[in-house]
Amino acid sequence: MQFHDTFDSSYFTNRYKENFGLSPISFSEFNTVVRFAIIDIKKFSSFEQEIDKFIANSNPSINVNYNTDIKFIKRFDFVSTDKIVKYQDFYEHVIINLVESIDIFNYVINPVEQRLLEYLTERGYNFYSDLNIGCIEILNASQDIVIQIADNFDIIQSINSLLAGIVRPNRFNIPERTFGFNIANPDENLPIIGIIDTGISNQNPLAPLIISDPNFDLTRTSTVIDNANHGTAVGALAALGTRLIPSHLGDFVADARLLPIKILDSGIGAISELEIIRLIRDAYEMYGVQIYTLTICYTGYKKYNDIISEYAYALDVLSYELNILIFISVANNKELMTSVGLTGGVVTYPNHFEDENSNLCSPSESMNNITIGAVADNLENNTLNRVSPPGVVPAIYSRTFHIDWNHPSMNKTRVNKKLFKPDVCNYGGDYNPRLDPSNTGMKIISSTLGTFYDRDAGTSLSTPLTANLAAKLIKRYPSLADNMQTIKALIINSAYCPNREDLFNLPITKQSHVLGNGVPNEEECEVSSSDRITFILEDEISPGYIKSFPIHFPEYLLDLNRKGVLTVQATMCFKFKPVKNDQLTYCPIQIAFGLFKNKPLEEYELDENGAHKLENEKPISIGINNNKAEYFTFGQSWSQDYYFKAKMLSNSQKINFTLSKDILRQEGGTLKIALNCKLHKMLTPVEAQHQNIPHKFSLVITFKENSVKNINTGRLLQRNAEY
Repeated sequence: MQFHDTFDSSYFTNRYKENFGLSPISFSEFNTVVRFAIIDIKKFSSFEQEIDKFIANSNPSINVNYNTDIKFIKRFDFVSTDKIVKYQDFYEHVIINLVESIDIFNYVINPVEQRLLEYLTERGYNFYSDLNIGCIEILNASQDIVIQIADNFDIIQSINSLLAGIVRPNRFNIPERTFGFNIANPDENLPIIGIIDTGISNQNPLAPLIISDPNFDLTRTSTVIDNANHGTAVGALAALGTRLIPSHLGDFVADARLLPIKILDSGIGAISELEIIRLIRDAYEMYGVQIYTLTICYTGYKKYNDIISEYAYALDVLSYELNILIFISVANNKELMTSVGLTGGVVTYPNHFEDENSNLCSPSESMNNITIGAVADNLENNTLNRVSPPGVVPAIYSRTFHIDWNHPSMNKTRVNKKLFKPDVCNYGGDYNPRLDPSNTGMKIISSTLGTFYDRDAGTSLSTPLTANLAAKLIKRYPSLADNMQTIKALIINSAYCPNREDLFNLPITKQSHVLGNGVPNEEECEVSSSDRITFILEDEISPGYIKSFPIHFPEYLLDLNRKGVLTVQATMCFKFKPVKNDQLTYCPIQIAFGLFKNKPLEEYELDENGAHKLENEKPISIGINNNKAEYFTFGQSWSQDYYFKAKMLSNSQKINFTLSKDILRQEGGTLKIALNCKLHKMLTPVEAQHQNIPHKFSLVITFKENSVKNINTGRLLQRNAEY
């Protein structure tokens, strides 16, 4: 059914069940389109009767002889095979998304699931299934079998046919006679990064870092053979960062060991989502792997406002259940040529980001993990020769967030500026105006015998560079591995990019939709300094609660000869158990934070008898809780506003502002960090009960002393300062 506005599941779900025998099973188009299961035939007959009454009514607005809930319906029809089958091009790899509904599980879903599994087994199909997440994958399907399944098994939500691949241009080999480097610390106990890719060649100096385990090979070849010449470069960047650029000669200290998880043996092919999930679990349980790179995405881009894919959902569930963080590339856009006259030419930058085919690819919309795009720099000053403009800009091939806030159901109260992908970008190189990376791409190690080094460009390079930061952090501070959302928050908090309104004054694509929060700063991510302090707050909070923590600032700041004494950067990340097939409540938890005046968390105005003064029968608050924002804020309010129901929420929020000397003086040198937690207002009562538990969060805050005439005092990090 399509509705005139958002279907409020917290209110209408029970009404549709009780009155019409209909139970919602999926929500899309910002919850204006809902698919229902018929759970009571008799009650559904009454729904049809109410529709007939409405149609036959010559003046339904005055002569109300029908159930008024149906006035909200714009149109409806019954599910058919053409609505179940989602693909345009067919491949043998097919993913079946099953209906989930507790109302019909015992007498419909469970028996039909078992019959479907028997059906596939009897016909000899090669398939995997995970009924816990409602997914079946067929690796050798035919179009006929897909149609038969869609026609005859009434528990099918959708069927997709997908292909994964590595997108790259022609490559240029750098003539070298040797790799020219060695690993200086092969025996050190290092964090392990799982490289979900095409294998990592051991015919190079990376060999001492590689954990070769045949159990992590889905291709039946070898995890230490990289026939696609892809995973080796990813592994080198993950383990060594940028140390081989520009010079690769010498002994280099590695930041991580590498576990190749081989899922492809060529540049393109079918991948099993369920097997990848299994291998990630195995890597976590067997080797304690908490960092992963995933640079092989599906080749098809996401349509505008598509709901979260089954693959991204499965990865979000995995990261919620395990203490891991997967670095996922947005994939590369290869549609960079356009027809211009008879010869054609390169697309117009940045207008090409407005095309739907520039949208990110699944599973990079995952929210509990971290998504990486690419900027055009190659760390060797490629500005003059590259096709992308000068400065810190997204590379021409990098992909964009797939949500279009111009959807008809949207208004300014429903747009969430804190919700976007990628989370950050990193260096990925670029093409020249002929789309050749020979001089403008990143220098990378090769698995091709006798080649040693290549140049390439892509988000497959920016992603492991960012994962290397995570390894550096855990190597330096092992206790950070206790909560991988802290690693995510540290990386995002260190990221920066200049405002490029000259490029991104576009109808759909905002700067954050391509650049995310910017490029991480390695030094700021890893360490504090005498004029820059980063601290971490890890805690948990339950829905309906608010917490505050005082921060005491050193007195010398009041003596500085400038008004804005500190720059504040703060980022909060948390993981959540996603709500499947519901676009608006997929993230069911609101946690927001802010830096506020030195007010008590909860205090109320009292009368002469010591009783609470009332206004509109409510106590008058003089604290942070239950008060208007203007009474406790001095600049920015809460990091994420959630007042109106129909809003998608973000589990990653960053704020930036300048802290003035006047505020510190007025508040006696003390401010309050406050956090609040709420349930999404459109959760059903059952789902709200499941989510009403404590939720862990990680808050990272950086204070930078602003210089006076380019001079800092060096006093911000003092042993006698109280924080």
